[in-house]
Amino acid sequence: MAIPAYYSLIQKGSYGPDEALVQTWLNGVRDQCSYYPALTTDGRFGTKSENAVKEFQLRNNMNMDGKVGANTWNVLYAKYTAKHGLAVPYPGIVMRTGMSGGTIRLIQQKLNTLGEKIGTDGKFGSRTAAAVQRFQRRNGLNADGAVGKATWEKLFPAS
Repeated sequence: MAIPAYYSLIQKGSYGPDEALVQTWLNGVRDQCSYYPALTTDGRFGTKSENAVKEFQLRNNMNMDGKVGANTWNVLYAKYTAKHGLAVPYPGIVMRTGMSGGTIRLIQQKLNTLGEKIGTDGKFGSRTAAAVQRFQRRNGLNADGAVGKATWEKLFPAS
């Protein structure tokens, strides 16, 4: 499984699937720098998430700004996969029309490997929703066009 490519700066106040994935990764490496409490994986990047990132950055000799730019994204992903393997975990929130990010781009890329012909711009628009619905119907899932846990696990089965 490829890394979901870094999409844009994650900082206090941002919301979406990439933020939820970062929260999942931070929880997954918490034992390596357990000076922050477990995070709620809700995609809302608030003070607790910012402080956890600062602690992670401190423990990994990085610029301690509490923001997830490309460097923090890549180091965090590397630490997470070193411990948990290469499978990208379900980000913890339902992804639907209007959302954007590297996680959405990863979904688009995966759908294209399965025969769809949609753009991979990281924006969950009507074409992505329609492709998700087709995938869901082919796999006996509720065809609502959103990527929840069941759809994610069919798209990205554990090895």
